[in-house]
Amino acid sequence: MADAPHDSQDTAHVDTVVVGSGFGGAVTAYRLAEAGQSVVVLERGKPYPPGGFPRSPADMARNFWDPSNGLHGMFDLWSFRGLEGVVSSGLGGGSLIYANVLLRKDERWFVHESPLPGGGYENWPISRADLDPHYDRVERMLGATTYPYQDTPKTLALHQAARRLGLPVFRPPLAVSFAPRPGAPPVPGAQITDPDYGNLHGLPRSTCRLCGECDVGCNYGAKNTLDHTYLSAAQHHGADVRTRCEVRGFAPRPGGGYNVSYVVHDPAREGRRTATDRLPLHRIRCRRLVLA
Repeated sequence: MADAPHDSQDTAHVDTVVVGSGFGGAVTAYRLAEAGQSVVVLERGKPYPPGGFPRSPADMARNFWDPSNGLHGMFDLWSFRGLEGVVSSGLGGGSLIYANVLLRKDERWFVHESPLPGGGYENWPISRADLDPHYDRVERMLGATTYPYQDTPKTLALHQAARRLGLPVFRPPLAVSFAPRPGAPPVPGAQITDPDYGNLHGLPRSTCRLCGECDVGCNYGAKNTLDHTYLSAAQHHGADVRTRCEVRGFAPRPGGGYNVSYVVHDPAREGRRTATDRLPLHRIRCRRLVLA
C-alpha cells in the first residue's frame, strides 16, 4: 500500500471505524469487512513492507515514535510509576515486534470463583472449550506451525539444558512461514505463495532464514504479521486501511453513532520537528466505533 497522507480519502459516513491495527483491530476489521460492512481502519504509524525495517545503528536510533520531534518510527516507550511499557506504532501493531508465539490460555487460569474485595465473586463468563474454535481459526489465519528444524544450535542447547534439569520441552506454535506454502517442506529463503486475499504491500515474501530478528521486524516477510494476514484480508474485502492517521478525539452523535477526529502525519515531515498540536483535524462519522 502507498505510504502517503490520506487527505483525499476522508469518508463522510461508514459503518465502523477501527482505531488501531494491532491484534484486536485487525481481526475486528477483517470480520466486519467480510460480513459486508463498510470499515475504515485508522493507524497512526506507517506501513512496514518487507525490507522496510531499519537495521543500521543510526536508523535504529531514530526508530521511535515521537512525531513532534520528527520521529515516525516503530517503538513507543511508556513510563508509569513502577511500570514501563514498549508498544509498537505501525501497520500491524504489536504483531510487528512480538515473538510469534501462539499459546492457548490454560484452563486452570480461567476464573471460576474469584473473591472480590468486600465480598462476592467474579466469574469468567466463558471457558477454554468455548474459545477453542476461535483459537483454531486464528491459528489457521496466522499459519501457526512448530519450529521444524532439529539441529540448530539453540534448539540443541535448550534440549540439553532441559534434560539436565529434568524438565519437559515442547515447541509452541509459531506464526512464521518456514515453507513456501502449506504442506510443503521447510526451506529457508524460498518465495512464499500469497493466499487468495493477496498482500496489501504488493511485495514478495520469503520463508524464515533463521536470522533471529523477529522482535525488531522481519525484513523478509516470513513472520505472519497482521499486515500480511488479517489486514490484507480486510482490505481484500473492502476495508479502507489508512496509515499515519492518529485519532485525537471522538464523541457520540445525537441519535447514535460517533464523530471521530484525527490528524495525518505527512511522511515528508519525517525527520523534521512538527507542531503536531497544530495539524489540521480530519473528521469521519461512523455507526460503530472500535477502540483497539
